Amino acid sequence: MSWCSIAASTAALTRRGMLLLALAALGGCGFRPLYAPRGPQDWDPDLAAIAVTPIPDRSGQILALALREDLNPSGAPATKRWQLETHLSVGRTDLGIQRNATATSSEVTVTASYSVIDLASGKQVYSSSSRAVGDFDQLNDAYATRVSADDAQDRALHEIADEMAMRMALFVRQQRATPSKP
Repeated sequence: MSWCSIAASTAALTRRGMLLLALAALGGCGFRPLYAPRGPQDWDPDLAAIAVTPIPDRSGQILALALREDLNPSGAPATKRWQLETHLSVGRTDLGIQRNATATSSEVTVTASYSVIDLASGKQVYSSSSRAVGDFDQLNDAYATRVSADDAQDRALHEIADEMAMRMALFVRQQRATPSKP
């Protein structure tokens, strides 16, 4: 074994050691990937402290259920600190209009505007909005078209629920970083 190969292998070991040390330091400082999937083992009591108010209509029920599952995946009881109020609108637009005035495809646009209310003070502490679009093809079979439309709407609702949960996680992190006023 030559001197050059020994030096190269020592340098490679040093780089690997430094990489492992950096990864260990990230784990020790509370680093958690923002977009990583979360499960029941990743229960965050501050996210579970957000009460999701009922949202009208069937699409609102789907969104509220998805939000409850995202914010508290284990379903563990938690003292509520904030209340999430959501206003939802769902619209459908036909695209690809043919000469005989029939559509070949459509899109479903779901918009949610929401605010977080501090239950202790009754004041709004955060507000935002999210928008998602799902598309589907118009088929000759009316039942198949209806199923496709419902599926596109469900996909858009779950996309909004995931985005809202991510924003609520950022809100909770900001609340943790801000010292509370006596």
